[in-house]
Amino acid sequence: MDKNQLKKELALLGYDFSMLAQALNRSPSLISKVAGRQAKSRIVAEAFAKLLDRPVTEIFPDVPEYSNDIPTNKASREARTEQMKRILAK
Repeated sequence: MDKNQLKKELALLGYDFSMLAQALNRSPSLISKVAGRQAKSRIVAEAFAKLLDRPVTEIFPDVPEYSNDIPTNKASREARTEQMKRILAK
């Protein structure tokens, strides 16, 4: 999905980029840049996916970094870090 398609899809739901920015406590500029592939933010990409009820890879198929299963919240990151420690300790 390109930037204009994302804008249209959000508008159909009654949202816009500035509202998403406010909801995520991010700048409207970042939202626009992520939508336009000028910046990367997994948090923003996943927010688009949740709002549009689609997989992030469908919205951003051209951004391979969003395809990787990297945890974004603190608890998930800590659990994955502990898993890494166990693997590396062997």
